[in-house]
Amino acid sequence: MKVTFPHMGSLYIAIKVLLDTLNVEYVVPPFSINSLEAGIMNSPEFACLPFKLTLGNFISAIEQGADTVLFGGGCGQCRFGYYSDLHEEILRSMGYNARFICVNSSNMTPREVIQKLKPLAEGRKSRVILKSVLHAVRTILALDRLNGLACHIRCREAARGSTDKVMKEFHSSIERIKGFKAVAELVRSTRNKLRSIELNKVCSPLKIAIVGEIYTCTDPYINQEIERRLGNMGVDVDNKQTISRWVVDHGIKKLFPFEIKNKAHEAGKKYINTDDIGGHGLQTIGNCILSAKAKYDGAIQIYPFTCMPEIIAQNTFGEIQKDYGIPVLTLIIDEMTGEAGYMTRVEAFVDMLERKRKLNPLKKQHMAY
Repeated sequence: MKVTFPHMGSLYIAIKVLLDTLNVEYVVPPFSINSLEAGIMNSPEFACLPFKLTLGNFISAIEQGADTVLFGGGCGQCRFGYYSDLHEEILRSMGYNARFICVNSSNMTPREVIQKLKPLAEGRKSRVILKSVLHAVRTILALDRLNGLACHIRCREAARGSTDKVMKEFHSSIERIKGFKAVAELVRSTRNKLRSIELNKVCSPLKIAIVGEIYTCTDPYINQEIERRLGNMGVDVDNKQTISRWVVDHGIKKLFPFEIKNKAHEAGKKYINTDDIGGHGLQTIGNCILSAKAKYDGAIQIYPFTCMPEIIAQNTFGEIQKDYGIPVLTLIIDEMTGEAGYMTRVEAFVDMLERKRKLNPLKKQHMAY
């Protein structure tokens, strides 16, 4: 058995840790434009960009010897719930016979997740599978904390480019190492390097929240490294739609015998009177509201072209901006998105926020990381 899985930001590192713990052979899909092109060529034209890119990941990995696909699942109005079946059907029509193991972790108990992963474990005990899952969860939580620290340091560094250099070394090293302990040690050493970077103690960076659909928010390949680019413009970025937040909301909170409400989800109901509009639409609305209340300077919504939950969320921004005074920029991503026009809009938004702050110099500054 040789397993593969799709890229989505740092998630591939956590899945690597899971499979290393189970001692399962795997193929990490290459970071390549060829993968995207293969996915586009073999997907329906109306499919969203995450669908096309994940399909391209699978095609590239299968051509490198993978025979099993480990993938997530979903439910509700978002089309993500259909990805696995459609991917499998498309791959079969192309002559590939990969086996799909789909874990619908948003609608499964921990016991059911372990049962789903048993075909990968090849006879190993349930406690070993549980250990691998816990290692993967700890890894993604640590990775998102590390990225949050990088965002905090990048906009405040005295020598521009210091944070990027440390993070480039990290990503170069992470591809070569295996196992939870090695990854945890690399994260720890990288965190120490970031904290040793000299800061400009008099700077007062803008604070911008990233909201929207989780794939486009978390994957730098898709969103054209918006966190890094904003940081190098002197912006403190807070990504509200990270994988670790998803793990906490859909996994860790469900382990408690009582309900822990999602604050962003509840806040979003002020403008959409329903429990679910699909995807992360309600969270997008709620996170804009919560960011405004926390005195953020602005928010950027990112979503793939044709994503209905985010289109619904976008329609509330006029009222939110009127009621709370927070400017919101919407970026819609597809395979035709060009870097020049994309970044021109981001730069213009940052310039506008800076002018707005100059007109309101007494605006309360934001808390440190």
